[in-house]
Amino acid sequence: MDIVLWHKILNPYAMAVDELLLKLRNTKRSYQKRGEYCPIEHVTGRVKSITSILDKMQKKGIPFDKMEEEVEDIAGIRIICQFVEDIEKISEMLMRRNDLEIVQVKDYIRNHKESGYRSYHLVANYTVNTLDGPKQIYVEIQIRTMAMDFWATTEHSMQYKYKGRIPQKVANRLQTTAEAITVMDKEMSAVREEIMDAQMSSQLRYNLVEDIVTTIENLYQVTSRRQIEKIQEEFYRIYSEGDMDELIHYHDQLDLIAQSYKAQSFNGAGGMHTDED
Repeated sequence: MDIVLWHKILNPYAMAVDELLLKLRNTKRSYQKRGEYCPIEHVTGRVKSITSILDKMQKKGIPFDKMEEEVEDIAGIRIICQFVEDIEKISEMLMRRNDLEIVQVKDYIRNHKESGYRSYHLVANYTVNTLDGPKQIYVEIQIRTMAMDFWATTEHSMQYKYKGRIPQKVANRLQTTAEAITVMDKEMSAVREEIMDAQMSSQLRYNLVEDIVTTIENLYQVTSRRQIEKIQEEFYRIYSEGDMDELIHYHDQLDLIAQSYKAQSFNGAGGMHTDED
């Protein structure tokens, strides 16, 4: 392959990574806005380096004219979650998408590698619209817990350091830590409901405060400064006390006030007030 074609070939893969990162992050944001638990903790992505592609092709005996067909992870997306149970939910979510065609599943959780590596991989077809027209490419999506990701990142560093020939003593320790991480994931699953309840409560509080501040900002345009100051003082008092039920009640009452002013505006009675009444 002509050396000058490398970046031209890899550009569509970079497009795919950018598009999928944006879509998956928006998915997480949609869950949060609806006040629902999202199995996605965070998402990262990368295009495989030329060095890594060449190394893989050399290792597997892949000719240049078969690179895009046989190197399935040139574009890579990694989805990190908190619990093992989330992995299946994310996989099902991806399989329902109409912009992805899942062509292969590699389950290294039920069938972990000898090294101790655990992760769930999906290979998908994804279409990007380039200047030369639509192009379908492979994207590998890795789904793993935070604990699995920590181990995999460490093991990858060791592979790089020892050029794929990790000393047995180090390999044994990696296997021991892999077993410990499996136990940790099981323990996290045991308290999953409690953790989710705490996180959902935190997300609800965040959404309420955002709504309240937005409503107060809107009311500033239609009522007096004195009234706004009273509204703000009440909000700060309730917020400082940390009573969630009272915060929800305040949010609902403030919403009724805002609707009242909106109705007045529709009837021609509204408008900006600058007086101190």
